[in-house]
Amino acid sequence: MDRRRDRNIGTPARKSPRALAFASLGVLALTGCSGLGGAANSPADAALACPKVSIVRDLAEVTQFRNGGRDLTDVTSRAALADYSGNCDYTSDGVTVNVNVFLIAERGPAMQGNTANYRYFVAVAKPGEEAPTTKTEFDTSVTFESGKLRSGSREELAPKIPLPKDANGKDWKIFLGFQLTPEQLAFNRAQMKQ
Repeated sequence: MDRRRDRNIGTPARKSPRALAFASLGVLALTGCSGLGGAANSPADAALACPKVSIVRDLAEVTQFRNGGRDLTDVTSRAALADYSGNCDYTSDGVTVNVNVFLIAERGPAMQGNTANYRYFVAVAKPGEEAPTTKTEFDTSVTFESGKLRSGSREELAPKIPLPKDANGKDWKIFLGFQLTPEQLAFNRAQMKQ
């Protein structure tokens, strides 16, 4: 899988209302975006449609705490996979899905330094299956400019799905999310219940 990165873009190219809610420490739960997996414009387009890309709701954000801390004063940083866009390219041996993922981050009161590190994943599932066939993890970092509480990055990903010639990738699924510890996942789920 190819990956390229634009760091510290400040704000995503498109701001969704949910991304703005992140600034007030709300819960993000994005699961769709235009440009991938959408409706085809013609029968020919339907034959070679893009796989569906989704940000997994429970894994769309991460809150990092300093060691031993669990309240808001112990937060070192928060980040969210806020949005994505892209397209796909068919070749004789499969389809490459070009995805731009926009990550926004917020400095917490317990953060030391100017850089926060995160781990996220891209998983691919076959048609009719929810469990991923492949999963690749990536490390990324966001650097906060002096005096700024928010920053972000654009992660460019290009997962390739091998397919026979002229096969359709529209029923394949690509999942994006943060690679969380059990404690971080429990924190996200508790926040969603509130």
